[in-house]
Amino acid sequence: MEEFLVKNASAVFALSGAIVGSLITGLINYATKTKESKLRVTEKLLDKKLEAHESLLSMVSWIRTMVLLGGEDSQGELKRCPIIMESQKSKDEFLEAFVSLQNRCDRWFSASVKREVSFFLDYFVNLNEHSREASDNSLQEAGVIIRNDFIDIASELENCAHQFFNKDLLKLNYKTDRNWHKFTSKETIARLNKTEFYKRKKQVLQVLSGRI
Repeated sequence: MEEFLVKNASAVFALSGAIVGSLITGLINYATKTKESKLRVTEKLLDKKLEAHESLLSMVSWIRTMVLLGGEDSQGELKRCPIIMESQKSKDEFLEAFVSLQNRCDRWFSASVKREVSFFLDYFVNLNEHSREASDNSLQEAGVIIRNDFIDIASELENCAHQFFNKDLLKLNYKTDRNWHKFTSKETIARLNKTEFYKRKKQVLQVLSGRI
């Protein structure tokens, strides 16, 4: 056996080299394919998160958009209200679209975005309950009073969405955020009480009911 190995040393070394080379090539190919598969999955997940946050920013533009009503308000500024409150139809269409956005994209939002989305829904659903029977004109007048709420909430939503573009997207952070999606009841009530709707609720409800 020893004599055989001596006589055929070159062939043995060549065969050993071929086997080792094949093993190394196989490991490299496996590692490359595994990395490529992970990158494809990461790309798909990031696409989902990107689409969700872009859809939210489109909704933010809707929340922030105002419509001129003519004349001036009590502060001497151009009288305007959120386009969402231009009519019952506009309000209902927006609520349907926003709830659809939440159901479709919630899993791809960060916890901070989820909390702001949930807060806005708490605010808007409450407003909607009090304004179901209001005339379009009353809706507009109430919107004049609380328009800054829509501007402020839109800014909060936008800031949270941009955190994704500035952090997660650049770092290729594809993981979904499973942290709690709502503010505590105490935090929610405290924030609601700072809105114009809640601070001037009696006046807003009177306007919605047509008594003013």
